[in-house]
Amino acid sequence: MPIYTPISQKSFLAPFGPTLGYFKMDDDIVKNLNSMMSERLEDYSDQLVGKVSQELKFTDEIKKYIGNKLIKFLGEYHIWNLSRNTFGLHKHDYEKERYNLNIINGWFVRQFNNEYNPLHIHNDCELSCVGYLSLPDDIDKEWEDDYKDHFPSNGHINFSYGVNNKYGCANMLIKPRVGDFFVFPNYLFHCVYPFYTKGERRSFSMNMIFEKTTIN
Repeated sequence: MPIYTPISQKSFLAPFGPTLGYFKMDDDIVKNLNSMMSERLEDYSDQLVGKVSQELKFTDEIKKYIGNKLIKFLGEYHIWNLSRNTFGLHKHDYEKERYNLNIINGWFVRQFNNEYNPLHIHNDCELSCVGYLSLPDDIDKEWEDDYKDHFPSNGHINFSYGVNNKYGCANMLIKPRVGDFFVFPNYLFHCVYPFYTKGERRSFSMNMIFEKTTIN
């Protein structure tokens, strides 16, 4: 277990709790993933908790494509957390240490008006993620009205961890934008609220693990 030793007169620490990573996907990634989405893909809904129209399983080809496109960012996220969780004691040896990304499974989520994803976590992995591929054409009008409410949340994803108090925030709402990609530990609770505008909110998720190999 790492031991923390103060090195300055004042500091703000974040040694506890999960890390949420953010990456903006290139337009080509979004375009290509949308073209790969097909109703001919295997229906994966019976393995998931979503109360949505379709959840379609990634083929090996799709997993290979998205893994190659996101490996640099996901690797940086992984190594950053190794350092954070040891208070900087872990120094990554780029010549001797390799972390191979294993995408256990992945799927497209096709959510339409009045549908939602209940509060849940992801099992049998270490990392999960969500990336946004399309939104209903008129969703901005709905959000404009919703943001007048005391708790705007339509179509947003909500991450939950811990307890709300003066020095901590247990809930984080995120408004989806096309191209946004978030990675987080599998144990981080999250849900997706329904929206009411006609059209599709398309995203994808994956369950992943990094496997370490040492080169002698």
